[in-house]
Amino acid sequence: MKKYHLLYLLSALLLAGFTSCEDMLTEKPNSSYDKDGYFDSEAKAEMAIMGIYSSISDKDHYGWCEMAAPASDDTYYTSRTHSDNQVHDIAHYRINSTNTWVENLWKFKYQAIDRANMAIDGIRHMTGYEENKKLKALEAEARFLRAFMAFDLVKYWGDVPFKTTYSESYESAYQPRASRETIYDEIIADLTFAKENTEWATAGSDPERVTQGAARALLMRVYLQRAGYSLQMDGKLTRPEEGKRKEYFNAVIEEWKAFQANGYHDFHPRGYDTLFKDISYGTQNPKETLWEISFFTCKASAMAAHGEYTTDLW
Repeated sequence: MKKYHLLYLLSALLLAGFTSCEDMLTEKPNSSYDKDGYFDSEAKAEMAIMGIYSSISDKDHYGWCEMAAPASDDTYYTSRTHSDNQVHDIAHYRINSTNTWVENLWKFKYQAIDRANMAIDGIRHMTGYEENKKLKALEAEARFLRAFMAFDLVKYWGDVPFKTTYSESYESAYQPRASRETIYDEIIADLTFAKENTEWATAGSDPERVTQGAARALLMRVYLQRAGYSLQMDGKLTRPEEGKRKEYFNAVIEEWKAFQANGYHDFHPRGYDTLFKDISYGTQNPKETLWEISFFTCKASAMAAHGEYTTDLW
């Protein structure tokens, strides 16, 4: 009998030991966050916004590939004629569906949109969101960036897959094409929210963060683009009927009136050459520059660290 009692005791001790080891070895990773419990402070919400910027400023997006996409004109020209399935093929009209630079643009635009979707949803569900102007401003920034990426997609490809919810699974990531008109409606809604929940720039503003002027200016571009001709999937060029075009043009005029009423934004008083030199020296100028994409990252390569173009003025 003592033998069986001893066996039971040893079994219980071993079980307790295994349980203790399991508890000791089960650690919560401190290098990543769980989405459901992440959005619990303004600081973390701002980190989520920085994640969107990171997708946009990546070397394989606006850090390089995006800026060289119009390589068939004087914006970016290469005289080398060998095929590389990258920029040289773009410059010499030999682009195909496997071009890696085009693939990068597609990939990073959707990555940025998905990160924006996650940030927007997370911020909206934070405690005190309705009364918190800071959280509203962060959501506005995320919605501006989502609109900026969606506008790129429509300009380049027309009808494309698009959604405003975060991809929580592999299956939810893939969607059918959406009408460009539906996407335009979402872009305008995002930019309207952005302009209503951000402040106008001042002399002390950081032009690398979204302001009301940037939101209104992008909205003007969207209205003008939407009012013009658009190449449809069947190869035909169409444009909105005249009543709609007039509506879009009037909306542009109203946004311009807002700029005039605010009165801050204007050309550099000493001309573009001074503006260019100031930016080269690292002197920011939010008066003429409505928004800048900063390309500095912590990546190892020199090109990734500084961007092929230092900064994108907008």
